[in-house]
Amino acid sequence: MSKNKDLDPIMEASYSQIREWLKKANSTLAWRLHSRGFNKRYVKAQDVFYIDDEGQKYLDFLGGFGLNIVGHNHPRLKKLISDFLAEDLPIFMQAGHLPGPGALADKLTKITGLDNCFFANSGTEVVEAGIKLARKATGRKRVVYAEDGFHGKTLGSLSITARPKYQKPYEPLLPKCTCVPFNNLAAIEKELRTKDVAVVILEPIQGEGGIQVPDKNYLKNVRELCDKYQTLLFLDEIQTGMGRTGSMFAYQEKGIKPDILTLAKGLSGCMIPIGALITKSEFWQAAFGKRKDATQQTSTFGGNNLATSVALTTIKIIEEEKLAQNAQKQGKYLLEGLEKLKDKHPKLITAVRGKGLLVGVEFSAPKNALEKLAHKATELMFDENIASTVATNLLNRHGILTAYTLNNTNVLRFEPALTVKKKHIDDLLSALDKVLGLKYWGILLGGSKIMVDSLAKK
Repeated sequence: MSKNKDLDPIMEASYSQIREWLKKANSTLAWRLHSRGFNKRYVKAQDVFYIDDEGQKYLDFLGGFGLNIVGHNHPRLKKLISDFLAEDLPIFMQAGHLPGPGALADKLTKITGLDNCFFANSGTEVVEAGIKLARKATGRKRVVYAEDGFHGKTLGSLSITARPKYQKPYEPLLPKCTCVPFNNLAAIEKELRTKDVAVVILEPIQGEGGIQVPDKNYLKNVRELCDKYQTLLFLDEIQTGMGRTGSMFAYQEKGIKPDILTLAKGLSGCMIPIGALITKSEFWQAAFGKRKDATQQTSTFGGNNLATSVALTTIKIIEEEKLAQNAQKQGKYLLEGLEKLKDKHPKLITAVRGKGLLVGVEFSAPKNALEKLAHKATELMFDENIASTVATNLLNRHGILTAYTLNNTNVLRFEPALTVKKKHIDDLLSALDKVLGLKYWGILLGGSKIMVDSLAKK
């Protein structure tokens, strides 16, 4: 290890010690992961791989729910952080100016075509900021959002995250938030006709909703509707942005520009958490431009000198290593391969969707009474479904990490780093083919055995 007396006792802890510590954190979530076989003792992360304490490599096709864009521990970012700390550079300065935030804001406004930035520490924070900005800038209160959309779990973001499981325990949520079907223009226009909607918030492609890709002209037509009714268009590119769909931002492929844009995940370089809101000057000025309003949207840790320097270098890596182009190329290959598996296993796979390296496979629901009974029993015992059971088999039998999407748990997601190569995709396709070849009962029994073994593991 590092010979660091503070770091080593943490990083050298045994798996059983980690489990014991986690009893003081989210113990139920920790148990769920452990019982499903997501219980490896990872000690290294490099590019598209995790490595456990026995030296086994695991292909990371989960990518931290899309945050891994440039690969784990990119050498250029490691050097930047090491050099930054070696120079004793200031990280935080609340009553003054540091260069990182300004340099990142300058770069983001140039590549987005927008004008002003606010930095925070996560995606949900900048979504909250976007809601505040839209309401204040327009003088309207209503927010329109889409079914199956996901924007975060803090109270404001949760109010527009369309899953009852997450919303109902915390009601009442923010008032005047209206849910409409995704990819349905008529439903949006019906709400906008009242001329009291401040903002429409959408993901260009729904991530947690099951990798839902809308019609080709959907976003362009929503842009036109928002212009017609003087409503702001807010695009959440926290998961789609930073090259993942084959261009730096998904909206750029449609020839439009949002009024509000949010980024996080991939902007971090898979290193230092950061969230960014970028908007047009007229709306920024209306919300926060006056002297008395300048402190209405701030963050103690957000936009610090180190996080913004890492984010700026992450953008440079994406551009210089042509990672968006690689996402487009490898994503096409992945989708073609998954379509072949769909044809080969039609009773299990009902749909393949995605763009670039934001890809999902939807599995069929249990068909007969016996399958439904087995599915229900597994769900009651382990909160499991077929997608998560496939993920359990992939990890434990083939060393490939993935997971289902939160708002559509029948969909298995594939979101590797944009550095992924054809050989990695071939490994995934081969492993998935073998798992699906077990058929429904084989997958279920294989997953159940892994879970039983996991429960016996200390």
